[in-house]
Amino acid sequence: MQRLPTYSRALKRAGALGIAAAAASLAACSFIADFQECRTHADCKGADEPLACSAENTCVGVDDFPTCDSHQTCADAFGDDFLCGTAGKCISAVTAACPSIAWPEGVSRDKVVFLGSMIPVSPPYDAITMPLQNAIELAVEDFNSTTALPGGRKVAWLACDDRGISDVAVEAATHLVDEVGVQAIVGPLFSEEVLRVAKEVTIPAGAFLISPTASNKTITDLADDGLVWRTIPSDIYQSSAIRDRVLVDLDPKPASMVILAKDDIYGDGIIEDTVPGLEAGGLQMTVIRYADPTSFASDAELLNAYSLVVAGAFDAQPDVLLIVGTSEAAQLIGAYIQTWSDLTPGDPLPRFMVSHGAVPILEDVGAALDPALWPLLEGTSPIIQDPENFSAYNVRYKIRFNDQDALTTSSLSYDAAMVVMFSMATAGDVDITGARVAAGVARLVDKAGAAISFGGANLSFIKQTVDTLASGANVDLRGVSGELDFDLATGEVRTNIVGWDIQPKQGTTNVPVLTLARIYLLGEAPATTGVWMPLMP
Repeated sequence: MQRLPTYSRALKRAGALGIAAAAASLAACSFIADFQECRTHADCKGADEPLACSAENTCVGVDDFPTCDSHQTCADAFGDDFLCGTAGKCISAVTAACPSIAWPEGVSRDKVVFLGSMIPVSPPYDAITMPLQNAIELAVEDFNSTTALPGGRKVAWLACDDRGISDVAVEAATHLVDEVGVQAIVGPLFSEEVLRVAKEVTIPAGAFLISPTASNKTITDLADDGLVWRTIPSDIYQSSAIRDRVLVDLDPKPASMVILAKDDIYGDGIIEDTVPGLEAGGLQMTVIRYADPTSFASDAELLNAYSLVVAGAFDAQPDVLLIVGTSEAAQLIGAYIQTWSDLTPGDPLPRFMVSHGAVPILEDVGAALDPALWPLLEGTSPIIQDPENFSAYNVRYKIRFNDQDALTTSSLSYDAAMVVMFSMATAGDVDITGARVAAGVARLVDKAGAAISFGGANLSFIKQTVDTLASGANVDLRGVSGELDFDLATGEVRTNIVGWDIQPKQGTTNVPVLTLARIYLLGEAPATTGVWMPLMP
C-alpha cells in the first residue's frame, strides 16, 4: 500500500518536468538500445555465416573473431560454447553435427584436455545408441569427480551426432580434429563410418579413435599407424557363432534360412563369413539386403521398401530368419509377424535371430508380442557385461539417468572412454597427442601390472589407476564389459560370444527381459571357432 502513493507522486513529478525532458530521456534510451546490437548470441542471426555477440555487444562474423591463445579468453568474450581453435581464433565448439560441449567444473578452460564422441543419437537409432552416449557422459563425470590428469587438467567432452551417415561423420570428425584440436574420439559406432572417418580424418591428423561397437573384420588389418582401436571384437567370431548355432546347436536342425542384412559393410561381412558354411551344411539359403533406414526421404518410403523386403522373406517360408542390422530389426520382425497373422496364422513362425547390433531392441519386440512367441526370439553378441563389474555400474547408470537400464552395449562405450582417459594419464604433463594416447594403452594391459577392476560400490579404481600410472608402474584393467585385453598389434579385443533369449521379468508373466542363455567358447587363440554351451539359470 505504500508504493502506490510513491508511484503517483513520481508520475506528477515527471509531468512537472515537462515534455522536453521526457523527450530527452526517451532519446537517451533509444540511443542505448541502438548501441547494444545484441546481448546474447541468439540476437545475432547470420544469413550466410554464423554470427556471435561480442563482449562489446556487437554481432561479429567468424572472420571477425579475434585471434587467441586461451580458451578462457574466448569463453569470456563469446560464451560457454566458445574456445580457441587450432587456427588461433575464437570459434564455437557447437555445430549442427556437434551440438554439445561439457566443461569440467573447478578448473580454468585452459586446464582441460578434450575428448570427442561420435554417437548417432538421432532417430531411428536413438533407442539403442543413447545409452552409449550416456555411458560416455558418466565416464567423464566419474573421472573428473575423482581425479585429474597430470598437471591438474580435467577432461572436457564434445558430443557429436553423426546420425549414422558417413558424410555427417566425416563432417563431425573434421570439426573435432581439424578445428577444435581433439586428439581422441570415442566412436563412430558403425563400421562404415569408422573406416571413412579413420581414413579421411583421424589417421592423417594423427588422432586416436576407439569404437565401442564397429565390428567389421576389415578394421583389424586397417593401415592405421596404431591409431584405430575398439572395445568390441571382430565379427569373425560372431559369424562363427551364428553358423554353429544354426547348424549344430539348434534342435531340430533347420532346413531353410533367410538372412535380411543391412546393405553396408557390417551386413556384407557377416554374410561373407556365414553363408558359405551354412550352404555347405545343407541349408537352403536366401539372402536379402535392405537399405539403411537413414537413406529414405520419408517414413512412407521406408515402409514401402521394407514391406518388399519382408514379402521376399515371407515367400521363402524359412525355418530361421536372421536379421543383420540394428534398430530397424524391430520393424522387420513386427512386419513379418503381422503378415503371418493376416495370411497364415496356422503355419509355424520361423525362429527370429538378430546379430549384436539389434540385440538391445529384443525387449521392445517382446513387449509388442504375445509372451507365447518370446521363445522364437534370440540374439548373439560378444560378451559385453562383466559378471563382477556390470551390476555396480548398472546401478549407478540407473540412478544417473532416471532409472533407465543400461542397454547391453553401453558398457563398451564406458570402457572405451575410460581407456582413453587412462591412456592420457600415461603421457605426463605434456600436450596430449593421438600417438601418445595409443602408446599409453600398452601400460593398461600389462599382465605383470597391478590388477585393477572397474567394480565395487565406489569409484576408487579411477584414482588407483591414475596414481599407479603416475608412479611409473603399469596396470592390468578389467572393465565393465570384461577383460580389456587389447591385442597391441591390431588394437582390438578377443572375447567369447553369448546368446540372448527373452524371458519374463522375475515376478511377472508379461514383462520381457533380455536373459543370457548360452555361451560360445572360442578355442585357444588364434582360433575363430568354438562350441556352444548352455548357461546355468
